[in-house]
Amino acid sequence: MLYKCANEACSAPFRRLREGKLFQVETEYFAGHPGAPTSVRRSRSCRRVEHYWLCDACSPYVTLTFDQERGVVTVPLQTEPERKPFGL
Repeated sequence: MLYKCANEACSAPFRRLREGKLFQVETEYFAGHPGAPTSVRRSRSCRRVEHYWLCDACSPYVTLTFDQERGVVTVPLQTEPERKPFGL
């Protein structure tokens, strides 16, 4: 169940689908990974779909990615450089 923004630095509660961005992430855990359930550690790998949400305040600045060692993590979005008006 989604309960808050996926950004660890944010505590915004999840309330509505129309606010923020919802992510569907296919994760893959390998045998022996500390985050993998015990039953999964016996097999080679396990894939599952998980849902994450970034609030309106965080989604313009970060996105989510899956790292096999750390799980789902936030990464900064690249911002466009400031554009100077023509002729300056």
